[in-house]
Amino acid sequence: MADYEYGICPYDDTHRIMLFRMPKHIVKCEKNYHGPPLKTCKYNATHRVRDMEEHLKECPYYLQSLDNEAVQMALTTRIAPMLEDGHDVSTPL
Repeated sequence: MADYEYGICPYDDTHRIMLFRMPKHIVKCEKNYHGPPLKTCKYNATHRVRDMEEHLKECPYYLQSLDNEAVQMALTTRIAPMLEDGHDVSTPL
């Protein structure tokens, strides 16, 4: 088992868990958690944090998505959805 990477449970920092087991562990541990609410990272669901802005400054999955050319192209060429009458969904009628 020495070849596996370990992580710390976001709900109990005394829990040292193999990363491939982290998703299942988090589900179980979250049920017994009584601290402040934690937010789930959109880029890796095993990341549970109090301050998402601070987390995203260091999250390798978020930073990797910024470097992804396909993601950047999708964000810059996105066209707002339109209603059937031709109005932009984001603007009030």
